[in-house]
Amino acid sequence: MTRRSCAIYTVGAICALLLVSGIALMVAQVFRNLMHKRLKKEIVLVEGSRVFESWKAPPPPVFMEFFFFNVTNVEEILKGEKPEVKQIGPYTYREYRYKDNVTMLDNNTKVSAYNAKSFVFLRDKSVGDPDVDNITTVNIPLWAAMNKAQGYKSFLLNFMITSTKSHPFTTRTVQELLWGYEDALLNRIASSGTDVERVFGLMYKKNESSDGEFVFHTGTQNYLDYARIETYKGERMLKYWSTNESNRILGSDGSAFHPLLNKSERLYVFSPDLCRSIYMEFEKDVEVKGLPAYRFTPPRSVLASKEENPANEGFCVTPTECLGTGVLKVSPCRQGAPVVASFPHFYLGEDKYIEAIGGMSPQRHHHQTFLDLNPTTGVVVRASKRAQVNILINRIFGYPDTKSLKETIFPVMFLNESVEIDDASAAKVNKLLMIVNVGSNFPLIIMGLGGIMLIVFIVLLIRAHQQKTTNEEDTSYSPVNTKEKDDSQNGNYIGMTTKTEQ
Repeated sequence: MTRRSCAIYTVGAICALLLVSGIALMVAQVFRNLMHKRLKKEIVLVEGSRVFESWKAPPPPVFMEFFFFNVTNVEEILKGEKPEVKQIGPYTYREYRYKDNVTMLDNNTKVSAYNAKSFVFLRDKSVGDPDVDNITTVNIPLWAAMNKAQGYKSFLLNFMITSTKSHPFTTRTVQELLWGYEDALLNRIASSGTDVERVFGLMYKKNESSDGEFVFHTGTQNYLDYARIETYKGERMLKYWSTNESNRILGSDGSAFHPLLNKSERLYVFSPDLCRSIYMEFEKDVEVKGLPAYRFTPPRSVLASKEENPANEGFCVTPTECLGTGVLKVSPCRQGAPVVASFPHFYLGEDKYIEAIGGMSPQRHHHQTFLDLNPTTGVVVRASKRAQVNILINRIFGYPDTKSLKETIFPVMFLNESVEIDDASAAKVNKLLMIVNVGSNFPLIIMGLGGIMLIVFIVLLIRAHQQKTTNEEDTSYSPVNTKEKDDSQNGNYIGMTTKTEQ
């Protein structure tokens, strides 16, 4: 066997080995599984892991925008006419978030922390000055007091209302409505010996504070448990609602999700503001700063009526006090105040709520809550949490100012809490994705090399065949002359010469 033949057979053997190995590894997904296994070990909430520091102090900037609904026809409303409101905003704040008092528990399988927040006003991203701009809206302290003090108690409260000149509607600055003001009626009620907070504000005591202690799973035992809430304020269940299913604390706090997401799963997020867990479902593929992402959004069924979604029956305050689709009465966790939560402009809600208020215009682009998550790492690359605060107003027996009112879910304000991954963090995620993709696709690289070797093998075979043909032609027999020369001793003399054209 010649050296050339050995080379051809060697190339052929290597080619076959690479192709067979590459196909076998790809079918078995060996390298993909190895990379995913490595990823599951890297993305855990323990000291020294790839994500722990960014979980404690997220680098991307978070912005909180507040939009208020300014009432323009107070006197007409009190006469029973349709309310008219005008949206004013945003008043934008930079939100600084970090995990405080972080403590590892149960041999690093759980971690406790407080979600601390602080807010700094951004004038350049706002429509005006919160200390100057006035908003006319429903008098929430008054409506909360009237809802609690009914029957014979209404006589005493009416006296307090008159003496403090309280009115069903009030005009306050944005600063007061958000961060608090001392209310005359609450002050009078507190002076009577009732344990009532004298100050009211939609965001009162939420600046430089936390929602309470969370205990999270670290994901070391099961990657699907990564950042999942184990307890909130020491409890695994809430106590506000009528069924165990409604009271369950499910999912994460919305800041982190397990890696290797798939489009068919339902993601749960627990919201202390809503006093419940909500779920989100896959909507579409998106891309943020070059990072592929899955968009998850809450479907209509999350806030659907019990008729539309029987699983929501547990969120009825009482069996007879059930609201329709698109709204949730959260008075059980708001000290009985008639507070109703919804998406902005009653997005995904029933038409009756939208049509009851002049100035409502729900739009998917502006009012939808969504999470854009990188499916490989579970990292939040973009998100927007949008929620609206409403007050249920109606005729309350014993209070003359309410005698002409129709039951209405009255919008006060909505917020948009948004975040987008910063460039430095995006570069880190991109680098990690590149490593995962190269590792997962290593069998394709092997197959590619096998393909190259196959081409080389084919070329060598062709050249060998051509060389063999040439050699056969070069050794063909032909006479020396056109006439045969007779040799008396040896007969005809035949010489080995190349053929010439005849």
